[in-house]
Amino acid sequence: MKRFQGVSGAVLACCWVAAQAQESSRAGIEFSSPRLSVVTCWLGNTYPGAERWVPQDIDALCVAPDGRLFSNVHWEEGGGNCTVFRDGEVLGHAGYTHGWGHQGGYAVAANAQYLFISGRMINEGGHLVDPETWPPKGYDRIGVSRRMLSDIRRAAPFPGAKGGKGGTLKGAFLVVDEVPVEPGALDRRRANITGLCATSERLWIACPYDGTIKVYDAENMSRLAVWPIPAADGLALSPGGELWVLQGADSGRPARVVVVDEEGRLGPREVRFDGATQPAAICFTPDGRLLVADDGPRQQILIFEHLDTKPRAAGTIGRPGGIHSGRAGWVEPLKFNRPRALACDARGILYVAHQGSTGGGSTVLEAYGPDLKLLWRLLGLTFVDVADVDPANDTRVFTKEERFDLDYTQPRGREATYRAYTVDRFRYPDDPRLHIWSAGAWVRRIAGRPFLFVTDMNNHRLQIYRFGEGDTAELTIPSGLFSGTGSRRDPWPPGQPAAGEWIWRDLDGDGAFSADEFEAGNREAPPAQGLWVDQAGDVWRASETKGIRRFVCQGLDSRGNPRWTFAAVQFFPHPPQFREVKRLRYDPLTDTMFLGGTTDQHRNQHWKPMGPVLARYDGWVRSSGTNPPRWLIVLPYEKGSRGHESCEPMGFDIAGEYGFVPYTGASKRLGVRTGRVEVLRLEDGRSVGHFEPPPDIGEIGLQDIRESLRAHRRADGEYLVFLEDDFKAKILMYRWRP
Repeated sequence: MKRFQGVSGAVLACCWVAAQAQESSRAGIEFSSPRLSVVTCWLGNTYPGAERWVPQDIDALCVAPDGRLFSNVHWEEGGGNCTVFRDGEVLGHAGYTHGWGHQGGYAVAANAQYLFISGRMINEGGHLVDPETWPPKGYDRIGVSRRMLSDIRRAAPFPGAKGGKGGTLKGAFLVVDEVPVEPGALDRRRANITGLCATSERLWIACPYDGTIKVYDAENMSRLAVWPIPAADGLALSPGGELWVLQGADSGRPARVVVVDEEGRLGPREVRFDGATQPAAICFTPDGRLLVADDGPRQQILIFEHLDTKPRAAGTIGRPGGIHSGRAGWVEPLKFNRPRALACDARGILYVAHQGSTGGGSTVLEAYGPDLKLLWRLLGLTFVDVADVDPANDTRVFTKEERFDLDYTQPRGREATYRAYTVDRFRYPDDPRLHIWSAGAWVRRIAGRPFLFVTDMNNHRLQIYRFGEGDTAELTIPSGLFSGTGSRRDPWPPGQPAAGEWIWRDLDGDGAFSADEFEAGNREAPPAQGLWVDQAGDVWRASETKGIRRFVCQGLDSRGNPRWTFAAVQFFPHPPQFREVKRLRYDPLTDTMFLGGTTDQHRNQHWKPMGPVLARYDGWVRSSGTNPPRWLIVLPYEKGSRGHESCEPMGFDIAGEYGFVPYTGASKRLGVRTGRVEVLRLEDGRSVGHFEPPPDIGEIGLQDIRESLRAHRRADGEYLVFLEDDFKAKILMYRWRP
């Protein structure tokens, strides 16, 4: 406990400064605060997470001869890169595909004995050293992990296999190529293996990074051939045993699917695509038809037949336009949203994995029978995200991209129904979510109309969206954007001022950027983390040391966009009680400001969290920010804790009579678990207790978003507290009745 000495003379205790700013110690907020009775729910994932969860994304699918469905993805925070499914249930995960230098991949295949999982082995900048496991410094290993199909967590060893140190699997990894480290290659599809096919004798591997398909003996894993095939992508075997390759557009040649003979020669049979078609995946049906996922405007699955003679189009599967058709954004069967992976089993059941998200966390995995009736759907929708409630209707909950309907009468974990997807990349290609790594949402009503506010991970930019009408009522249309920096730091969006901070507003109502729609400030904004949109629509920006600004909302313009201008900004001085201000909340109904940050004595342990100091100021605007705090507390934190594993406050939110403080990590020594939220009375800053998730939820991911928690008081007195969980592709929802 020595690391906690010096927190106002009391181990784990909180300090309090009264309205007169007289400091005194008292026991109040401690990590030993009582655990409150709370119902812990979740949204965004079919499962709670401890033992089972749907992966956050799926880049590839295959069906084994025994009917099990397997996935792969290059990044899955919880390590479920390769997940196994059957009949709408997650059966488990292969493991050893994430961490300790091992990354997932973009392809998966199976024969009657083995499962083959593409991946990448790195050395974490040279920190992982063992030639039998990791590549030498300056290199990555691109390859395939071979597992026993009877137990996919077990290696299927072969001569020369790598692995064994750290969290890797001994004797499982085939090094296909050792390549120089290339920035960004980990998450670029064409810098990795993109296709696998296997029989009992052969394993074919598509390697677009060097323009080849490599052929291996599926038993001893020796290399048999290298075929020069540029832009090779997905691979599929026809029921008759022919190998077909999805070949991306190259040097003026359009994309195509073409047969490959036993010597690696292409053609002559092929399917060519026009420029509007964006083929993303291929598979064969049991009767020999070729299915192609089209990620272009059609958002359909294209059907081709007569592959053994003269291939020809034979129809489509899915609604034309996919998720954007009919009632745009509305989730229904056969409305695909960026179909990324396909598979078809011996029964003729079609499996489709969507990857609609603009920033990870996008899994909609669906199964359709031969009659194309939906059999089941699994969800892994959220990653680096947090939800908020429509203040006029608490059954409507939004994330940065999705809308959920909540039915509070349903059993725990079944309250949320995925109802709509709010992004339309074809109607609104300038949507900032398509260009900025976005993270979390606020919902506000201004002049009675709903608006979605979306932040990025570090609160650098604030996006504003209005809603459509009629058949586009579920869509959010780019309406405004705040930025503290000019184009020299980011060339997007086009037309922005060359320097200084700026505000963009959609003056002509088309949801696109043009140079005459920007209002420039006269300087770069000072470093700032604190960001808040209050109930009146005013945007608050707290710099760390240069004061606090309030962008007063000027109502709506003729296009329905909220208006803010630099001419209507109010400035408040930096409060002397803080060294740095990093979070804020303002209640316009009571003129109350809450600030979070650091002092010289109490600082954040990792660079991203808020700091442990929290204060309430009454009469904030009335006094121009000069009133002393009504109270100031030092929240408990683990001094000396390091990295993302630090155990300290990430931020806070307020609702009703309470404040809610999420913690970044856990402390086994102190009995603090992940997912912890401390609850405070706003009246005096005293502790009420804390929430922690139950065992079936399991570990909660580290808080990556600066604004990682949302709180809302329902009309019946129940509190909803939404908490980011990147680990298992969901958002936690605490339901608490004081």
